[in-house]
Amino acid sequence: MTAKTIVAPCKPALKCPPLYKIIFFDDDISTFQCVIDLMVNYFNTNEDDAFRFACKINVEGIATTGSFSKDVAETKISLAKTELKTSGYPLRIELFEAI
Repeated sequence: MTAKTIVAPCKPALKCPPLYKIIFFDDDISTFQCVIDLMVNYFNTNEDDAFRFACKINVEGIATTGSFSKDVAETKISLAKTELKTSGYPLRIELFEAI
């Protein structure tokens, strides 16, 4: 009886999908409550963190909500922009690839 060596095939190295940042831009028309509502409803933050985020936008001019996969980020932006359109606020939200 001879011993045989069994070689398992190599698993391909999987790469994580690229992440995308969602950035809010300050304007003079959109209210803090508008930003807070978007953050609570679509970005799973509590009201205190959402208020801090709105303050950051007001002071710095822009703020990043976080990094998400492309399809999740596009869905969140689409939902947020739909709500902005119905409420009449011109808040600018953009998607950028994280580096």
